[in-house]
Amino acid sequence: MDGILILHNSFGSPDDPLYASRIGVMDQVGAVKRALDSLGMEAEVAAIEDLNHLIQLLKICRQSLVFNLIEEFIGSIEQANYVPAICRAFGKSATGCDTPTLLIAQKKGQAKALLQGAGLPCPDGAEIRPGRTLDAVHLPAGCYVLKPAWNDASEGISSDSVVSLPSEKDRAQDLLSELHRRFQQPVIVERFIASRELNVSLMDGKNGVEVLTIAEISFSAFEEGRLRIVDYSAKWDENSFLFKNTPRKIPADLDRRDWKRIEELALSAWNTLGCRDYARVDFRLDEQDRPYILEVNPNPDISPDAGFAAALRAAEISYGDFVRDMLSNAGRRLEKAVA
Repeated sequence: MDGILILHNSFGSPDDPLYASRIGVMDQVGAVKRALDSLGMEAEVAAIEDLNHLIQLLKICRQSLVFNLIEEFIGSIEQANYVPAICRAFGKSATGCDTPTLLIAQKKGQAKALLQGAGLPCPDGAEIRPGRTLDAVHLPAGCYVLKPAWNDASEGISSDSVVSLPSEKDRAQDLLSELHRRFQQPVIVERFIASRELNVSLMDGKNGVEVLTIAEISFSAFEEGRLRIVDYSAKWDENSFLFKNTPRKIPADLDRRDWKRIEELALSAWNTLGCRDYARVDFRLDEQDRPYILEVNPNPDISPDAGFAAALRAAEISYGDFVRDMLSNAGRRLEKAVA
């Protein structure tokens, strides 16, 4: 083996309001590099600016296996989804989900349509393109959360993102216009499922696809009436109330029947979107503990303090074993491609 190439995206200027989530990729890079060092595997790390930069690197690099940690490129969210396909075109094999899955999952409206078409429960809602207003859709009365349709890491979501319709229609329209202006993409207006939040990590290891230990976000510190939501500050602002008071509880407090139901839904979502290697499926439960799939996250955050790494620990899978298994998967795909 000629060593491993770890690829990650650049993250722009600290003046960027989303800098905290973008630079977070370096925690993943460090963890993967340390794991490879402990496994005695040589690794080279490269920051990639855009697809042209990637192509130039792949033309000259000697490594055949790529650990893909590219999340997005500055100025283009969609381009990063093509990294696995371009690696394959240059005779390389990348870890994580493939280009079709990344493209589908990023467009949350399309992903939701596929999940619902497969009979999986998702919150009702609508996708509103830039230039259109709330008047363009007809939503039943209730609470809704507004969020960018293509971003991850809770980007664009705050405690003000939940509105009651029709009573707060003007505020909702103002928020919709602001999200359109800021992110230049459609906005999802989705029924807010108010009770509990679960994160379900899945890994394709030696024994096939495994649903790892289910985790729950604890809202126990929230006073009565405080909105139970995991927004951008909860993930990236260490000084915020939400960051300090939304700890992960693993395993989640679920009875056997609900646990099995969540596992089945998570695996069905994995299969519906064609995931491979590793992914995370996020759920909300309503007041009757009925589950709804919020979204499927291919190639989720694998930094040591993130939910996926916590699920590995709960399943007694070492981080090094996870990294080795992902590279083994990529190696088998490469062998199959050249056979």
